[in-house]
Amino acid sequence: MINKVLEQSGAMLCVDCGKCVAVCPMAEMYEDFSMDISPRGIIQKALSQNFTSGDIFGDILEDAGLWRCTGCDAGTRICPEGVSCRDLVKGLQTLSKEKQPDQNILLCTRCGLGVTSLPIANYIQKQVNRKKLDYLSLCPACRQQVYMERNTME
Repeated sequence: MINKVLEQSGAMLCVDCGKCVAVCPMAEMYEDFSMDISPRGIIQKALSQNFTSGDIFGDILEDAGLWRCTGCDAGTRICPEGVSCRDLVKGLQTLSKEKQPDQNILLCTRCGLGVTSLPIANYIQKQVNRKKLDYLSLCPACRQQVYMERNTME
């Protein structure tokens, strides 16, 4: 399973140059940003788990760093080998959700679909300095529906 995600993302081509880490917005988002949760760190953990019999970093599918990724694709655009950090993380998140459904996901309060990861939702909440952001707890389709309900005249 992980092997397929590694192949599709091109992660096996990673040359550990660190350019993805240099452009990663998580460095500004999280005070505890480190190699451990960086794109390069996630790639190394996934490769290690795929090629070694022992999980020296633990189970990548249970790694909290997977859920901090913004999916911005900045690392992919700068990668000299074309490794898609976003595709790797999204693929690993999908496998993680199959293993532990909805554990790290903020679910839409209206329809129950996933909205975003909890670390990203918490970061946004902190930046906006509001107690509750109603729109953040809705998926895009439900946001549009609520907007239409509020703003259409019958």
